Amino acid sequence: MKSLAIACVVCICALGLPCMATIVLEASGTSAKGVEVEFRAEMAISGDQLTITLINNSPVYSLNPDDLLGSFYFDIVNPQGVRPALDYVSAIGDIYLASQKNPDTLVQSAGDIMAEKAGDYSWMFATLDQMVNPYLAFGLGTVGNNNLTPNNFSGNIVDGVDYAIYKGEITTRNLDGKLLVKNQGVFVFNGLTGFSESDISRNFAFGLGTAPDSLLTPEPATLAILGLGAAAMLLKRKSL
Repeated sequence: MKSLAIACVVCICALGLPCMATIVLEASGTSAKGVEVEFRAEMAISGDQLTITLINNSPVYSLNPDDLLGSFYFDIVNPQGVRPALDYVSAIGDIYLASQKNPDTLVQSAGDIMAEKAGDYSWMFATLDQMVNPYLAFGLGTVGNNNLTPNNFSGNIVDGVDYAIYKGEITTRNLDGKLLVKNQGVFVFNGLTGFSESDISRNFAFGLGTAPDSLLTPEPATLAILGLGAAAMLLKRKSL
């Protein structure tokens, strides 16, 4: 695996218009099976609410469980070292039944992929233990990520690759018959009063596959700030 890019996309307030901002975290590389993958997380805070859109933006169709976007670990912390108490509100995505020999079948448009209890086998949320390493603060996942043990999702909470996010059409036997989320999922949280996009950390990880699973984690990368308003500008600088 290789190549992580971190981008802050900031829409600057102009002419009295409301200020909107999105932090974009991107990762690209290869899965454990050598397939090119590219993942994207778009994170926006509006008042008390955090919206995370996870996107499988890979340049090729998903071929293996190893190529699927199955978890996302992130951190939100203000300059005083305080983190929000996140309340998991909803998770939606287009749910498809994958088929090797036929077009994938839409099971539910904007389906509910929020796991509320152990055994739901969709997208769980966890606040991780700060006293235990490795520590990535918050996690969304439908796979266990064993290499993060004990700060991970245990197998009795999430299991397999069901509801992981895939790209394209399924053409392989090892994904045939799986319930998967096509292209992207949207996750909503409350509890962000007093926090802003500037508090979103650049430490993050995307999880792939299962048995074994793997992670894409940040490396020093380019920080891009894109301003949109009366005068748009693009500034790129090397992260320190």
